[in-house]
Amino acid sequence: MKNLVLLLVMLMAGPLSAQRATSVVLDDWELIAQNAVREGATQNLTTWQNTTVHIALAVTSITAHTGTKLAIQLSNVDNGDENWYTYTEFIGPVGTASSTSMTVIPDADATSFTVNTPIGRFDDDGIRQIFLLGSPTVVNSEICTLVSHVAGTSGSITVVDPLANTPGTGTTFWDLAETYVVELPKNNNRIRILYDNTYDSNGSIVYTYCTIYGIRP
Repeated sequence: MKNLVLLLVMLMAGPLSAQRATSVVLDDWELIAQNAVREGATQNLTTWQNTTVHIALAVTSITAHTGTKLAIQLSNVDNGDENWYTYTEFIGPVGTASSTSMTVIPDADATSFTVNTPIGRFDDDGIRQIFLLGSPTVVNSEICTLVSHVAGTSGSITVVDPLANTPGTGTTFWDLAETYVVELPKNNNRIRILYDNTYDSNGSIVYTYCTIYGIRP
């Protein structure tokens, strides 16, 4: 009897043990020109469960921006372009960005950086998300959480976590960035993100990024 119970437990646990949490970069950091649209990569969802997408956008010019429209689209078929349906859409970031550049290359585990004259939102109280434009390659970009700053020509900014990538000389921080987390409904075949930078016809260039997370075999 004990052997039978053990066998039943093993049979029940087997499929569950094969499941694992997975995070995939769907759309790596990429510049979207003003009045351009980026069509993100298509991801098959048929084996995914409990899925969320994590999206980041950053404004990287001093031109006032009233937002970039993001459309999360789902499909109920395995292929073809005639069965895409918009699940949800939203607009951001909104505002006028400011930038500041590193003047000293930091240590790998540093959270405080010497920069040139942090102004704009860097000068506001409270934590906020900022964008580090990757150097020497764009894929080294990342979102940071600003916690404090010191003003002046030899100022500094402090973030919560060390950088994931070692920055190069003159690496630039931008102070207008937003992130979004969206839980996806069950039973869909595919997903893609459309990044519509035509929403503000005379706005800014933006950088965009997206990962997808879920449980899968």
